[in-house]
Amino acid sequence: MRCLYWICPIVLLFVIASGCLQPSPVNTPPAVTLVYTTVVPVTSAPPHPTQQVNFTVTQGKTELNITYDGGPDAANLQSIDILITNHDGTQVMRTIVNPVVGATYTFTYRGTANAARVNIIGTFNDGYLQTVLLQTV
Repeated sequence: MRCLYWICPIVLLFVIASGCLQPSPVNTPPAVTLVYTTVVPVTSAPPHPTQQVNFTVTQGKTELNITYDGGPDAANLQSIDILITNHDGTQVMRTIVNPVVGATYTFTYRGTANAARVNIIGTFNDGYLQTVLLQTV
């Protein structure tokens, strides 16, 4: 029996030494890395001055005529994009490079002309695009 008194403390010592009675490790949260950013405000370009050029639109029985009348900024106009929207939903697009003051550009229809709206966008020397005419016919 005396042996048992010596064996129990030794076994208990081995159990403690093996880690069975050690407290469980504490989970630590992962490290947080802060990232700082700098916000730079976007500045817009100054407004472009409005360019002035004039057009006249007339519709005949079978054609639509667009006449370039010139204007104070006619020397700066490089090209025009003409978009005609018809009442039936069809569209006609034409680009004219270096339009001539006083020239008439004719769009001929098969049958009766049915243009509903004319939109002309001008491109100027500095690349600026501007709607120069938006007219219902």
